[in-house]
Amino acid sequence: MSCINTLQCSDSNFKNTAKDNDWKLCSDSPPKDKRMWPSLGNGHVGFAAQGDTIYMNGLYNGNGTTSTRARIPAFISVLLVATPEPGKKTYCLDMKQGIFVVTYTIDHLKIELKTFAHRNQTRLLVTQISIITDGLQPAIQIPLYINHGMPSDGINLINKTSDIPHTRYTSGKTKEAETPESGHTPVHVYYSVIPTMIMVKGGSIINKTNVFLMSVSPFQHDARASYIKGLRMIKNDTLESTHVKAWNNLWNSGKIDIYGNKSLASLTYSSLYYIYSALPTTEELTWPFVGLSPSDLAHNGYNGHVFWDQDTWMYPPILLLHNNLARTLIKTRLRTLDSAIDYARLLGMNGARYPWESALSGYDVTPSEDCRKYEIHVNGDIAVAIQQYLMISNDNQIHFTTKLKSAIFALADYWISRSTFNVSRDKYEILDVMPPDEWNFPVNNSVYTNYVAKKTLQLAGYYCKRMGCVVPSIYNTVADKLVIPFDSRLQYHPEYEGYNNVTVKQADAILLGWPLDMKMSLTVRKNDLDIYSKVTPAGPAMSWGMFAIGWLDVGKYEKATISFYKQQENRKDPFNMWTENSDGTGATNFITGMGGYLQSVVFGYAGVRIRKHGLIINCQQIPYTTGYRLKNVDYHGNSIDIVCNHDNITLTIIEGSTLMSVLLANNKTILLLNGSTLRIKRQKVTIMPICSQSNLMRSENTEKNINIKLFGRFIVVLVIGSQICVGFLIMKLF
Repeated sequence: MSCINTLQCSDSNFKNTAKDNDWKLCSDSPPKDKRMWPSLGNGHVGFAAQGDTIYMNGLYNGNGTTSTRARIPAFISVLLVATPEPGKKTYCLDMKQGIFVVTYTIDHLKIELKTFAHRNQTRLLVTQISIITDGLQPAIQIPLYINHGMPSDGINLINKTSDIPHTRYTSGKTKEAETPESGHTPVHVYYSVIPTMIMVKGGSIINKTNVFLMSVSPFQHDARASYIKGLRMIKNDTLESTHVKAWNNLWNSGKIDIYGNKSLASLTYSSLYYIYSALPTTEELTWPFVGLSPSDLAHNGYNGHVFWDQDTWMYPPILLLHNNLARTLIKTRLRTLDSAIDYARLLGMNGARYPWESALSGYDVTPSEDCRKYEIHVNGDIAVAIQQYLMISNDNQIHFTTKLKSAIFALADYWISRSTFNVSRDKYEILDVMPPDEWNFPVNNSVYTNYVAKKTLQLAGYYCKRMGCVVPSIYNTVADKLVIPFDSRLQYHPEYEGYNNVTVKQADAILLGWPLDMKMSLTVRKNDLDIYSKVTPAGPAMSWGMFAIGWLDVGKYEKATISFYKQQENRKDPFNMWTENSDGTGATNFITGMGGYLQSVVFGYAGVRIRKHGLIINCQQIPYTTGYRLKNVDYHGNSIDIVCNHDNITLTIIEGSTLMSVLLANNKTILLLNGSTLRIKRQKVTIMPICSQSNLMRSENTEKNINIKLFGRFIVVLVIGSQICVGFLIMKLF
């Protein structure tokens, strides 16, 4: 059974809705562990609710390996440390609105303390204190404590005169430059003077909100202008509403809904929320976005540095839901290309070598000498991310407005330089590396490292086929002859040459199946999973998401369920904060693990695969749920809703500039137009672009001249302007 009518296939048929309480994480008591206060951020600034520290994107102090995020005191952090008499306190993170709310209630009085980092006025941090009474309360004094903590040890902040009433201004520079060339990073802060006490008159009805601001920028004019704009928004009562609207727009343009399981729904929203909070929604023009750190922007885990975590773990689900945010992440790597080229040259290599850890300058700031020397697979991780972006976005402008081509060739040149030809084997090898499994190094021919190197070399060919350039023949030669360890007797991929079944730190060789998408038999895929599941005892959170994806690939659904739910051992109450390890140790708030979890939903249960010819969807039911939706998946300029439940899969083209066809499991093809919906029995389908933007680039009046002509019952010709875009499409309606 199928339907292709929008009304027939509306959500009302599925009885699946996302409830408002799935968006709120609330507790009547504060977290027992002080590290577990939730993150608030907007990609420019981030902080933990009730905390004493603000972090600004790109603000690092320290030279080279001593680099770490520079702390700004939280002049806007207000605590209700004492209350007039015993009452009820609740602490709520509203993920839908990006606001943290502390509510204190006693008879006749309610105090509401709201804190948020403004979603589109990104320099602004906001605290709002609302007092509501019914007129029967006595006179009350409410003490406020400003939790700004100790002075910053990374910035020389000096208080200066402010020309804005009731406002303080402080500025300074980082104490130690990352490199001589990068210099000392400036920071300018304007913030409201917050009283230490609020007086509440007795016997009068009160409904009043006090609003306090803090603006942070590397530039004084920017910080000041943002602060003044915030004051104007307070005056016209648009400060909170514009923030909420921006968050709603972000959710509406890409999210994942889980139905029938409140805990899993909230976990999914919170995983997206914490990653979104660390990302800017608009491109920064005056100050570069540095990238995603494993502990988001509100915490200083791993010194706030950028690792492979961004490209391999957080990036893929963001790519599917928000191509524009994925482009932002790709551009963080293109921004530092020159530094990577210089780094390779300093090491005696050609091309570009991206460091294991980077900060503002793009030079190596890795404190671990071993990781700095041996862990080089990040070069390949970046290349894989670039190819995924090109395949899913069909973005033609990025070729002409960025250093993309230079980066692709520089990445490939590095692997040519780093590989060694073994005459006796007639093979190229990559020696002395640290694989993702950081417990075993240095090793030769890491299967993961070598395969991402191969994919990097093949990326150049893919790019040139699209753009009409020529690939040096050595790229294909090395790619074809690069050693990819394989045990033909046991039919599995050894993690590296000489691997002898020792314990591994985390998912490594199993990543060949996903995210590297290596073609292999089900037997080999299953053997990889069987062997490595027995030697991966603990590992960081994202390992279990990858095992879940793998077990689903080979039809081992019970094992997939165990791995999928094992990830939740890293989630901590009450605000769904994640720690790197399940025992609470390691980095906090670990958005790398959240990225792995989201991938287990999107690329595991939804079965999404990004291929050159189309987007594959092969959804399975998530255990203990009634269904799920991938809302507004971005593909070739289209937004596509994908809904899966026990019986059906429903595809809806919400909007877009590309005509789509859907290839079903029985090789029948259905044409989907903008606004149309297809509902069929759950099965593997492939969504394919028919007339993509690249096909239409030569037609100046494309939008006005697209005609779909039907000949007979099943033959469709798509006429674009004066040309036939694709030709014929067989279309079967059920």
